[in-house]
Amino acid sequence: MVDIGLVGHWPLQEGCQDRSAFGLRTSNVSVRVGPAAPGGPSSTAAHFDGVGSHLVVEDHPVLRLGTGELTVTAWVYTDGKSGDVVGDIVSKFDGEARTGFGLSVVTNGGVTCTTQANYRHIHWGVDCGQIEAGWADCGRPGNAVNVTALQASEGELYAATFEAGVEETGHLWQYLGAQQWQDLGATPDRSNCVSSLTWFGGALFCCTGRYYPVGSALGEARNARPGGRVYRVEGDGRWTDCGHPGAEDATPEYRPVGGYETGKADDAMSLTVHNGDLYVTSNHRRGAFRYEGGHTWRYVGPNERLLSFVVYQQSLYALVNGGSVCRYEGGTDWAFCGCPAGSTQTYSAAIHGGNLYVGTWPEGEVHRYEGGQEWTNVGRAGYEREIMAMALYNQKVYLGGLPMANVYRMDGGRFALVGTLDCTPMVYLRRVWSMAVWKGRLYAGTLPSGRVWSLGAGAAATDDRALPPGWHYLSAVRCQDRLKLYVDGRLASTCTAFVPADYDLTCSQPLLIGLGAHTHFCGQMSDVRLYNRALGENEIAQLSGL
Repeated sequence: MVDIGLVGHWPLQEGCQDRSAFGLRTSNVSVRVGPAAPGGPSSTAAHFDGVGSHLVVEDHPVLRLGTGELTVTAWVYTDGKSGDVVGDIVSKFDGEARTGFGLSVVTNGGVTCTTQANYRHIHWGVDCGQIEAGWADCGRPGNAVNVTALQASEGELYAATFEAGVEETGHLWQYLGAQQWQDLGATPDRSNCVSSLTWFGGALFCCTGRYYPVGSALGEARNARPGGRVYRVEGDGRWTDCGHPGAEDATPEYRPVGGYETGKADDAMSLTVHNGDLYVTSNHRRGAFRYEGGHTWRYVGPNERLLSFVVYQQSLYALVNGGSVCRYEGGTDWAFCGCPAGSTQTYSAAIHGGNLYVGTWPEGEVHRYEGGQEWTNVGRAGYEREIMAMALYNQKVYLGGLPMANVYRMDGGRFALVGTLDCTPMVYLRRVWSMAVWKGRLYAGTLPSGRVWSLGAGAAATDDRALPPGWHYLSAVRCQDRLKLYVDGRLASTCTAFVPADYDLTCSQPLLIGLGAHTHFCGQMSDVRLYNRALGENEIAQLSGL
């Protein structure tokens, strides 16, 4: 029964060819078949290096699945060290027409202060040029002026905020739906913002900061209490102090060159996870720090004011308040990766189609990294001056800008306007500061209205939990009017119902294994299958043996 409707089958055990009855022509680009990691379905598997390896399956009539049902299944393996960005599993998508499907393990990094708004989340999406007519208002968390961070973790959506009153502080919030937000606590140090969020070691970590609203033409900070500390939010709601990187709790190796910018030593910090370690940085404190446990942070350089992080091709990159980009080489060594032309602040980043893109100030441009110290300007987003947030959502990259708080979709060398999210009167600097993908939708946070908005484009089912290291069996199903996503035989996500006729997935692009709209897969794969029907739970269980 499990062979009925099978239109493509790549066991990836003795080679990389299709073993279905159709014998689909498959080209191998640097994929190596070798011994499988322990615990897999077979003794051998295909190894993907996360840099360039993938399989290209030539288009064929049986791959033009139209409005019908389909199923993609695969065994995938990732480790816990080099798998911060896992990448695409199977994709057949025409980016110009926004038509096709994709199954990926997505890490959205470089989203202003929140450098991992999504971390190793499985995204299953289809599209045929569909997008909602407008953004849905998801409410204002508390008295937020700025939604400084959005982060999806363990199935929940969290927001961090800045509040502007004399006695007001930053807060952490959890979205309950229907414009309702649950307050998870204020900054213990009474500073005016929670500036960054990430999930690490089974807990949510937060940074506190003293945001300077004068930079957004909102006047001086009325609450000027210092921040700059990192906290771990415990399961019972307590915030545990994890120290102040670069201050009294830093390791003795910390020797800042140039010191702190006067009065701003505690400004917004960014958190990220890389190779199993937690890193943090600050806009006005020079360098980055690695968490050593307790209150201890180890200085790792460089001698630069850093805005954000992004992990790309297994390396940690820092975006510099000065425009340049650098790559961590270990110890306190960083490699200079050039400066996108004209940029004096490089704020945001996204990984798309295997390439690293960054957003810049003061021309609101997007640049693609070409390696070494070379960058290519791919265009300007409307009349924005700064790209604050970037996120991959259902095969496309979305950008949030300043000063008009517009959101754009990156369509090759064009930028399509998909909404204006903040129209606060009598303010001339409005920002889309934060983004995250949650429950199959794109969410964005704004300044100065302090609201969160969401948008649906195409249809998507997302598992908003980090994929654990090791072998896992993934099954992505389109059944009539909805998508279903299974992880190890468990139903992890179902999208809202759609009209099947609106989603004709026919496109002439090749089917890709190990590459797509996100990036090259990093890990191992085995037994990749494509069906022109929807498999049931019993059939998925039979295939997986789980």
